[in-house]
Amino acid sequence: MAGQGARFGHRFKPFLTVGEDTFIEAAVRPFRRFSDRIARFVFVYLEEQERDHEVRDRLGAMFGDLPFETVLLDRPTRGPAETISRAVSALRAGGPAFICDCDHSLDVAPLFDAVAGGWPFEAILPVWPLEPEKLASWSVAMVEDDRVLAVAEKQMPAETRGTATGVIGCYGFRDLADVSMRAASAAATNFSDVIAGMVSRGSVRAARIPHAVFFGDPERLATAQARGLK
Repeated sequence: MAGQGARFGHRFKPFLTVGEDTFIEAAVRPFRRFSDRIARFVFVYLEEQERDHEVRDRLGAMFGDLPFETVLLDRPTRGPAETISRAVSALRAGGPAFICDCDHSLDVAPLFDAVAGGWPFEAILPVWPLEPEKLASWSVAMVEDDRVLAVAEKQMPAETRGTATGVIGCYGFRDLADVSMRAASAAATNFSDVIAGMVSRGSVRAARIPHAVFFGDPERLATAQARGLK
């Protein structure tokens, strides 16, 4: 939630609305059916956003029935990998976790199904049919038999085997502390920078998502509104 909302005129994106929900409510809703498998929900945003939008109080009104906490960052970051690295340091967290953006809502059942028996791999990526004409909106994974063979940020990977798929920003990691350490060590901006090393070890799997709604820019939001969020 710590982004600057530039594509929406620098408004606080998590509290914009899609259908009858705020963005953050729509993003969290699919996880509610798995709440018995989730120890806590953590919302990460900026101190200035707390001052301007009373975020904690509003989250309490939305998610008071869930175990949640907040992490406030003192300044903006260069991207999601740095955001999570700093948040994990503040939380002193580790173990398995899903890290998700607030601007889409997806069927997360395939992610939970993939780890129902444990985490034999380092990461799981939710993948979606790629829109080549909007390549700049995606991380791209080459996938073969649910194995991720390569990943690249906003461009096609050099690897030609497999099928090119778009990666939805809702990653599952076996050890959040390890991801944070690798992100900090590499001064990573995007998670693809960290995941590339995991791919080289053959330790990343893909989960094909059957249903998702995207509202991360005005065009996608308009489409979601027209179709109705389900």
